[in-house]
Amino acid sequence: MTSPLKYLRISSENCRHNATLMFRLILCTLFILLMQGASLFSQTKKEDLQRQREQLNEQIALTKKLIYESESRQKLTGNQLSMLREQIRYREALLASITGEIKDIEREINDREKSVETLRTELKAMQQEYARMVISAYKNRSSYDRLMYVFAADDFNQAYKRFKMTQHYAARRKEQMIAMSAKQEELAKAIRNLQDDKKEKESLAAVKEQEKKSITRDKQNQETKLSSLRAEEKKLRDQQKKQEADRKKLTARIEEIIRAEIEAERKRAAAASAGSAAAGTAPKSSEMAPEVRSLNADFEKNRGNLPWPVSAGVMTSRFGRQPHPSISGIEIDNKGVDFTTDQEGQAVAVFGGTVTSVFTIPGAGQNIIITHGSYKSVYSGLAAVNVKVGDKVTVRQKIGTVMSDGEDHVLHFEIWKITGEAGAAQNPELWITRR
Repeated sequence: MTSPLKYLRISSENCRHNATLMFRLILCTLFILLMQGASLFSQTKKEDLQRQREQLNEQIALTKKLIYESESRQKLTGNQLSMLREQIRYREALLASITGEIKDIEREINDREKSVETLRTELKAMQQEYARMVISAYKNRSSYDRLMYVFAADDFNQAYKRFKMTQHYAARRKEQMIAMSAKQEELAKAIRNLQDDKKEKESLAAVKEQEKKSITRDKQNQETKLSSLRAEEKKLRDQQKKQEADRKKLTARIEEIIRAEIEAERKRAAAASAGSAAAGTAPKSSEMAPEVRSLNADFEKNRGNLPWPVSAGVMTSRFGRQPHPSISGIEIDNKGVDFTTDQEGQAVAVFGGTVTSVFTIPGAGQNIIITHGSYKSVYSGLAAVNVKVGDKVTVRQKIGTVMSDGEDHVLHFEIWKITGEAGAAQNPELWITRR
């Protein structure tokens, strides 16, 4: 028979051991929580990369579709080369995104492996503790021993405490068994997640290799098209001269419209000043009207986030001075950006505003100017327009159908800002969303 003193000593040792184990489990739990926090951050970043990958895949699919449509017309155009160049850029961006995803997954795998190892250590400690409990319970399995331990108390209060302690010890074994079961389930889940991560990494690695091959193939195709285009240099030079002449006409018309607006505003301000003088009141300063300041602030707040001015398309010519993509010695000075779209391509307003001009340039289609305070967005190369002067438009509203130049459907887009006595062309790439 186990003596009451021996039972008390065993119980005291178990309590001390439980306290040590509990401290160790708390440390393990804290470590796991830290790992889970890091994993949550990594998961958010991974989701961002996955969204970026999906967007790039959409752009690549659209570019391939537009190239195919252009090639199906059995004409080799400079736009095909530009679209192919953009496709290569999208593929390289996709490759970088996939590489980033793989690195994140590798970090996550490393964290999960640490977490699995910690869970295994914790489970082992719990199993060892449970084994000690079972052995101790076996050695003290007699109900008589437990009763003797309680009845050997010096008073009723001590007997009650001993009775509660024996109950607690039995409950603790049951809790330990439940905790072990939960920990085993947690460990199994962590192992499954780890295996899923490894499979995802293998899948992405295969996609990465495929994209590398696609980039190599696109670059070879680019060289082939470039060689063919150079053989048609005269035609390309003629096209470039016509485009340059059309763009000069557009710029002259925009500047003319801006000058007319500035002159009209000057006359309005002069009339208002004369009226104030006749009434004996102080004339107002020529500072910007409050509604214009408000529109400017709203427009500027969306810098870098304006939607693209086409329903779907690929940017095939960028802003500023740049060498011609296929004719050596020729430089292009683009005051906007060009978007190649499909046969049903629509021009869409990049921001809310008022239509202040609709005009035609012979051979270059119709043009729309929308005013947003001191800013103006210009949409050129339209076959048909859906708006008229004075109309209020909303962001992403369809305002016209993109015209075909005989080979491709290209929208020319510009952003201007009225500064003082003139207007200045802005770089649209800094205003629209980056893709």
